[in-house]
Amino acid sequence: MQRQARPFAQVLIPSPLKEPLTYAVPPSMHERLEIGMRVQVPLGKRKVTGVIVDFIAETTLGKIREILAPLDEQPILDRSLLQLAHWASRYYLAPFGEVLSAVLPPTLRAEARRVVLPQPGEFVLSAKLAKEILAEIRGKKGRMTVKSLARKFPGRSVYRALDRLAALGAVKIVEQPARQQSRTHGEPLLDGPSKSADWSKPTPTREQKEAIEFVRERLNGGGFETILLYGVTGSGKTEVYLRAVEETRNLGKRSLILVPEISLTPQLLDRLEARFPGRVGVLHSGLTRSDHWSQWWRIAAGFADVVVGARSAIFAPVLDVGLIVVDEEHDPSYKQDEGLRYHARDLAIVRAKLAGCVALLGSATPSIESFENCRQGRYRLLELTKRVEERSLPRVEMVDLRSDRDSQLEIRSAKPIRLFSYRLSEALKENYGRGRQSLLFLNRRGFANFLQCYLCGFVFRCSHCSVTLTYHLKRPQLFCHHCGFRQLVRDTCPACGNSSLKGIGVGTQQIEEELSRLIPQARVGRMDRDSIQGKGSPERLFRKWEKGEIDIMVGTQMITKGHDIAKVTLVGVLLADQSLNIPDFRAAERTFQLLTQVAGRAGRGEEPGEVIVQTYAPEHYTFQYVASHDYRGFFAAELDSRRALAYPPFARLAHLKIEGPKAAEIENRARQLGELLREEQKANPGRWGKIEILGPAPAPIQKLRGRYRWQILLKGKKGGSLLELAARAADLFPDSRHSRLHIDVDPYNML
Repeated sequence: MQRQARPFAQVLIPSPLKEPLTYAVPPSMHERLEIGMRVQVPLGKRKVTGVIVDFIAETTLGKIREILAPLDEQPILDRSLLQLAHWASRYYLAPFGEVLSAVLPPTLRAEARRVVLPQPGEFVLSAKLAKEILAEIRGKKGRMTVKSLARKFPGRSVYRALDRLAALGAVKIVEQPARQQSRTHGEPLLDGPSKSADWSKPTPTREQKEAIEFVRERLNGGGFETILLYGVTGSGKTEVYLRAVEETRNLGKRSLILVPEISLTPQLLDRLEARFPGRVGVLHSGLTRSDHWSQWWRIAAGFADVVVGARSAIFAPVLDVGLIVVDEEHDPSYKQDEGLRYHARDLAIVRAKLAGCVALLGSATPSIESFENCRQGRYRLLELTKRVEERSLPRVEMVDLRSDRDSQLEIRSAKPIRLFSYRLSEALKENYGRGRQSLLFLNRRGFANFLQCYLCGFVFRCSHCSVTLTYHLKRPQLFCHHCGFRQLVRDTCPACGNSSLKGIGVGTQQIEEELSRLIPQARVGRMDRDSIQGKGSPERLFRKWEKGEIDIMVGTQMITKGHDIAKVTLVGVLLADQSLNIPDFRAAERTFQLLTQVAGRAGRGEEPGEVIVQTYAPEHYTFQYVASHDYRGFFAAELDSRRALAYPPFARLAHLKIEGPKAAEIENRARQLGELLREEQKANPGRWGKIEILGPAPAPIQKLRGRYRWQILLKGKKGGSLLELAARAADLFPDSRHSRLHIDVDPYNML
């Protein structure tokens, strides 16, 4: 069909619209427009950016407005990426336009600005708001955007007042095109590999050769397949990725590599830049606006043979993608918890299927779902059972804090602490004396968990969230890690007035301080969200660690991810059972993954490694399998538990979260929704009768960022019927100004 016979275009706007809008294609644009191109279109009184997703020959709609102008010379999104966006919209029950917002970076979805200009003269204004708006504009150098005025006067009839002012001639409203940066394909973002390491291509081990050869055959054979590369820590999974990328490049195609956190993997970027100089693209949220713009266009234009990025990079405009790698595929960072609640690993598999290419997942601790997919024959399993150069796995020792006679170790501060057992403190001293590096892991940041009055029991809590405030010593202040609320530390208890406040719990800053007493000469580094803020900060800290300028690194989950420091021979884990006590059916799995990953940082050089895990529950099966490096044993035990409780991978979940500013209203609406869903279930037993409806109940964190939260969990074996019932919940619960329903398919965080 000729393009002239398709005079209408379906244009998707990056906003919460469920479906594309129909616009007429002016005759002058028939030959210019293509699917995947951005266009400027009218929407109400605005001019906005949209993407053409289809052409149609006719429509039953009445008056159709025309496309104003094309914004690109060629499509910026290929068909497979548009198909992926459409799949994500249907599966995650999200508006198609909202998915497009996740696909396009902000610089590519800017809309035209409506600017208000004051006119000379005196005008008689009776309305108070109109007077205030005119005074505001004249005080701002004579021009303001409509959006900024709406923000300045929230909850008031700004648009109506502007219409009155314009009718009187007091203001003039003009359209100005959005500020667009000049398009550039940009320079490579990386400066080249670090010169402190040898990045020559290593000789593969026998197991690596077998894995590389299998992947090479699948790449050359073409078509879709999901491969899980299960390899113990230090077994050389990254080298398999690099050889696969190299083969993909030889076939004239490009690769996409997803990592949990791009800013924490400088070694991977070093190795990629050493192998493919000037041909590596990088996309992640830490880039500046201009760098992100430059990299996006560089990738879209085909100037990058391999693209590395975190979760959102699954939507990168990689042309002719032939390989998608998901490193540390088990990591919960791949799940987006706000907005479009997608899982990047799952979307990677879908994108590979749509593109007809290989999806290569890698982990030393695969997710239960992925390993079960291998067992069921849905994925192909490749194994690396040994470390490179036949290095041994670290020896793991459990220290029972309940019976350790020296767990109340006193340091010269005369302050009893329970941070380091006698065994761990002596091991740290010995390792430092030998000139080796140590790593201490705690899944908690801050100086202490919270401040409490030991006389009256008062605890500082966030006024917006139902959580305690974390105490940070360096500033010093109390901080909410959920909403960002901050409060200065007081000398006295606000409840009883006594100077009786005490830090309760343990944080990374407290460990850092106690280490300075235990080993005063040691150079201590800290890696958590608070210590690596600012552009380039994570890489600078890692480079110091890599060069041996840090003797003991203290950190949270960040230090478990992919770091390869040859001189780290001792790893200590503090309060290892903390994550076991989270109200989540994945608690044991996450604990096993965290401990195995952090243990794997030890002994990656010539000397063997040692791991000391401090716990109050050493008899728990998770710790037993960690100590023996037995993933398969843990998998079997955990699978039995999941099967008995009908949790994934034996069932599918949809998490319904109702939230709003009024506690009583949210509880009532949650209970009403639960009753309506059960009525729907009774009315359609053949369709939804086998779906279990759990709740409603308060969320574990009942108040967050000033909004109260209740939840309902849907559990069923058939994904299709589960999605239908979840979608029905959205129909039964229309959002209002005061309450909202969020639907999370395949949830990972139900706190």
